Amino acid sequence: MAGINDEGFLELSGVNRVVVQEEELSAEKFPILEGMSPLSLRVLNLASRVIHVAKNVQMVVAGDAPHDMYFIAKGSILVTKEHLGKLQVVAKLKAGDFYGEYGVLSGKTRYASAYTAEPSVIIRIDLNAIHQVLDTDEIFKKRLYQAMKERMLNSFLFSHAVFQKVSSPARDILAKHLSVTELNRDDTLFKEGDKATLYYIILTGEVEVLLGKEKETLLEIRRNNDSLGEVRSNKGTEYTYTARASNHVDLLILDKNAMQQFQQADAEIIPRLNQLMAKQVKKTHSAIQELQKA
Repeated sequence: MAGINDEGFLELSGVNRVVVQEEELSAEKFPILEGMSPLSLRVLNLASRVIHVAKNVQMVVAGDAPHDMYFIAKGSILVTKEHLGKLQVVAKLKAGDFYGEYGVLSGKTRYASAYTAEPSVIIRIDLNAIHQVLDTDEIFKKRLYQAMKERMLNSFLFSHAVFQKVSSPARDILAKHLSVTELNRDDTLFKEGDKATLYYIILTGEVEVLLGKEKETLLEIRRNNDSLGEVRSNKGTEYTYTARASNHVDLLILDKNAMQQFQQADAEIIPRLNQLMAKQVKKTHSAIQELQKA
């Protein structure tokens, strides 16, 4: 490709990069940075690039490995997920917002895609700089985790059959009030025979369902949108199987608070959720019976 003018090529592609010459990242422009120390802001700015982006450029692709985080200085971004074979818009982010936090915090592949909805100016920050700041700034870290949790839940509620009919404002409220827990690889969520108190739905990751206390047998592996804790023994007081993370897992906790939030958002959620659980119970019972016959 000798002879091609780099600047012309970048303009043609719709992406023209400019090294940050002054501190573009500030609390005045981006509320998530409020209260951050001057040193932390400097670290982020030194690791940043300003990118002028044309409309309809796919900035992030679901399934990609994370390498940067992005702040929107001008314009807007559409966050999209594929559902039922169609690409659907989960959220629209505007100037002052950011995206890419899920990959930064979890280290997992991106769970959604992002496109420019109009000509935009994006500040791209190197992943290492973000991690450096997260190690020293607990307030920023807490805010970023909260934002990640809310966005992950909003995306989940948007795409899951049980919650699809919930309005956008109601989804925002649910995303703020529902509880999420994380597991690392080989962490045990609950063991066979443990007191059964909660139900769960997998947001991201994989969980092994194991049967047997002395000699465990892998019954199945559950993934995104699957439920856990649905089959119980001893009159419903104990978990029938062991649930253990195959990799990093994010789980929605279905407790009393969640049920109350669902009832307020949409009275039909709980009946639909019961149907989902009943279907999973039937499937799990069938798998257990087949194992016992073997």
